[in-house]
Amino acid sequence: MPFSDLSFPIGSSDPLGEIAWSKLAHIETQEMLFFAKAGMTAKAKGGQDTFKRKSGAPVILYDELGGNAGSEVRVPLRKQLTRTPRTTTYGTYTYGDTSMLGNEEALVYHDLAVPLGLLKHAVGHNSPDFYYHYTSMNLEEDTEDALKEWLVENHEEAILDCGYEQIPYFIQQQLSESAVAHPRTYYAGNVSSQAEMSETSILDAREAMNLRAYANDRKLNPIRIDGGDHFAVLADSYVLMDLRQDEMFRELKDAAPRGADNPIVSGSIGVFQNLCFHEYERMRVMTSGAQAANIGRVLLLGADAIAVAYGSRPRIVPRVESSYGDRWGRAIRQVFGAKRADFQNVANTATTQQSSVEWRVWRTAAQFAA
Repeated sequence: MPFSDLSFPIGSSDPLGEIAWSKLAHIETQEMLFFAKAGMTAKAKGGQDTFKRKSGAPVILYDELGGNAGSEVRVPLRKQLTRTPRTTTYGTYTYGDTSMLGNEEALVYHDLAVPLGLLKHAVGHNSPDFYYHYTSMNLEEDTEDALKEWLVENHEEAILDCGYEQIPYFIQQQLSESAVAHPRTYYAGNVSSQAEMSETSILDAREAMNLRAYANDRKLNPIRIDGGDHFAVLADSYVLMDLRQDEMFRELKDAAPRGADNPIVSGSIGVFQNLCFHEYERMRVMTSGAQAANIGRVLLLGADAIAVAYGSRPRIVPRVESSYGDRWGRAIRQVFGAKRADFQNVANTATTQQSSVEWRVWRTAAQFAA
């Protein structure tokens, strides 16, 4: 191929744009995620219906895109029919000899648009043929490992962004989108605002019962484990410290719960009222508002809480233009997107969220010396 046919930035069809590894890294990246290790991920299977208590995993992977082009992945949700004999306006059409002709109920769909963005990072070195003689370390291998670890870390942060802000931060920046607060946000201690919270608004056994009652009352989609309906609750060490010290929690948590071989159960600090509490250090605190530093943000996740779409496999790409060998580099790239399962109607005026809730609790952090 003549040199004149090459162009920079290098195009996807140019032969020098090599892929150092692809499929293997993709599998490893998913398996290294906290959510995967904790058994909280599963491939998408469809069949998500409103008001129906389905079971599955909290994080759903839309991984079989087949190379189809598109700036986002659309996930449909079919609404259930709502007319019943108790319906004031249309109830009479559901029984007796009243004619239904011209009074049929419309079939309604909501949808979830998962936007795709490009997540990338690079590492470079000067004059590798000279400076590599100064060390016995394999800088090329270490560079690729470091990039892979970076991608895993930022996948986790992106998924956690969805719980709090609906879409990942890097997509907010790339597509000029705004963060959207969780439509189901509640405060411990039965108060109505952050300013009303106090040191009594902690996560203890009684508050855990409130979490469970909320999940059942609002018919959130449960995670089916060994025949039982469960929910995963993510909180940091300081929030869970109060729960661990609660006498009722210690006495009533399941010593050997059903499904103990499932990582959602076995990876938790305890199962209480079918809530599996997981200690996760990436959990965040409030950054604004009254008493922000003391307000921990707990997430309860049911089935199908967050949708993750992979538009491409992660690639390690070498720097092609190397300044006559004086510059060496490797980059990692992936088209990737995620979104909290806030299904919208056609007019974007109504939200259906049936899989998660943000529960804000009082959090007192110890001050350790460096």
